[in-house]
Amino acid sequence: MGTLLLKVFVGALAGLACWMIFEPMAPRVITETAWGNWERMFTLALGAMIGLAIGGVNGLIQGGKIHTLRGAGLGLLFGAIGASLGYGLGGTFANLSHLPSQTMPWRILALTPLGTFLGIAIGASTLNMRRLVQGLIGGTIGAAIGAAVFDVLGTIIAPFTLAMNNVQSGARGEVGGPSRAIFAIAMGGCIALFIGIVDRLARSAWVRLRLGRNEGKEWVLDAGQNFIGRSERANIPLFGDPNVAPMHACIVRQGPNQFLLVDGGAPGGTFLNGQPVQQAPLFHGAMITVGGFNLEFLLKNQRAPARGPEAYPGQPYPMGGAPQYPGYPQPQTQHPQMQPQPYPQTQAQPVHQPTQAYPQSPVASAPTMAGFSVVATDGPMTGQRFMISGPLEVGREATGISVGFDSMASRRHAVFSLAPSGPTVADLNSTNGTFVNGQRIQSQTLRPGDLVKIGATTFRVEG
Repeated sequence: MGTLLLKVFVGALAGLACWMIFEPMAPRVITETAWGNWERMFTLALGAMIGLAIGGVNGLIQGGKIHTLRGAGLGLLFGAIGASLGYGLGGTFANLSHLPSQTMPWRILALTPLGTFLGIAIGASTLNMRRLVQGLIGGTIGAAIGAAVFDVLGTIIAPFTLAMNNVQSGARGEVGGPSRAIFAIAMGGCIALFIGIVDRLARSAWVRLRLGRNEGKEWVLDAGQNFIGRSERANIPLFGDPNVAPMHACIVRQGPNQFLLVDGGAPGGTFLNGQPVQQAPLFHGAMITVGGFNLEFLLKNQRAPARGPEAYPGQPYPMGGAPQYPGYPQPQTQHPQMQPQPYPQTQAQPVHQPTQAYPQSPVASAPTMAGFSVVATDGPMTGQRFMISGPLEVGREATGISVGFDSMASRRHAVFSLAPSGPTVADLNSTNGTFVNGQRIQSQTLRPGDLVKIGATTFRVEG
């Protein structure tokens, strides 16, 4: 809801700014030629400024300078073109309608095409057909409401405006300034509002950031290939973590409510509910881990499967085609892998190579019946499994199990390890202590089923 209100505010502010710039230039003498020229300039500028503002905010919300600059630049260009086309088409419709001039129906008919084309322009600035259709719908509704508000407020404030301008009762005078301000504000705000509402109602799949910078941020999966990475060009840009490759992974649309997660081959790997994967189908509620980020995959009107997330098998899954990276050679095999920019692979590598590229990471170990492991039972890491194959340090700056999101955990909080008697946990002089089954400990041998509390996260011992 916060991003929707931001779009509405920015759109309304752009309309107000345009009015403040152009209203002082409005002709003092009402003549058809002068008013026609001024209206065309005002309309073109209104479309350009609203397109610039909303397009830029759309790019800013997606993340990265490229998306922001592209959205603002294309919004400016397409907004000016769309507003000009809508203004001309609306005037033609109004003149052919034979409706009484300057009435509410006449104004709505004349001004709605302006919003329709402006909404299309804003949608087109994203270079996405789905957003273009949403812009068309939202722009049409927003402009119709803005036109109605323009007429109603103009009628209400007309007598007061004439009195302030010392126009005698019954004399003709220009009273549109305040109502034009309302129209410009309503145009920008309503177009942004209804485009946002239509987007929320129409989206079928999206991901929500559960762990990492900007937690709670969402990205709609409206492209055939939705790239995840730290590149400015990624559809889902994740910045600030060197363990995230420029093009780390990709979510590929396979059909209605059918999506595939494809790893890009980066050393850190891509994990689905704590397990390394190369290619795997996604389901509602699945947790995707890329570097230090956790992304929750969501489908509209769906429920998470009854199976526990740690039980999901991470085997390769066939797909119809590989994600296409602009400017990079594409693999030719039947079941190709993504070709990341900084980590090129050769055809001689085995299919399971990405899962071996990070051998020292406990997260990358698939659960087995032999050996011991710990599974997070609460918090952002719920369902993630960590094998105890050696010293496994836990903390905000630990290399084993990083809980950087947890302010209750120390930098080096505790360590799991293996002893002849079984797995053990030892506290590393942490501030808040380490607890096993509710009892604070310094060091203790563990058994399957024990619950270890480290900071705000509880781990269950399995083996």
